[in-house]
Amino acid sequence: MRSRWLAAPGFVCIAALATMLSAYSGASSSEGNSPIQPVAFRHTIHVDTLKMNCLYCHFSANKSFDPGLPAVGTCMGCHTVIAGSSEGNKAEIQKLAGFWNKKQPVPWIRIHKLPEYVHFPHMRHVNAGVTCQTCHGQIQNMKQVYQASSLNMGWCINCHIGQSNPPFRARYDCASCHY
Repeated sequence: MRSRWLAAPGFVCIAALATMLSAYSGASSSEGNSPIQPVAFRHTIHVDTLKMNCLYCHFSANKSFDPGLPAVGTCMGCHTVIAGSSEGNKAEIQKLAGFWNKKQPVPWIRIHKLPEYVHFPHMRHVNAGVTCQTCHGQIQNMKQVYQASSLNMGWCINCHIGQSNPPFRARYDCASCHY
């Protein structure tokens, strides 16, 4: 009878350990996720060639938990005048204009997704000097954006304890991300 009572807590401990190990190792990572977007936004043109700051489009990354996505009006501020330099770019700008004319937002598909139990305040990271590329990869060189890093718990902790390049140091107790 006593061994039966010991089995239940033992099973719970094993299940909890397996869950933590899975989160730490990235077994559930979306690394490489690269969905086709409704408009093929060219980071290579906007960020690399034109040197636009990420905050121009992701307007709330330095003041909110969520980085924000640009309103169609932000895009059309330039693209009512700039039609594109190639047929492919012109076709994508026409799609953008279609959303603008229908007064609809672009239904972007989230690429970098963390589990619901993890909180990632963009503003704390951006204001601490962590570049977008630290987590999102060399986005200025991506023809199609993809999740470049695992973003699992172990990956985040390595950055928080100073194992990143450049080295950052931040709190790494559970309550930093899980609250």
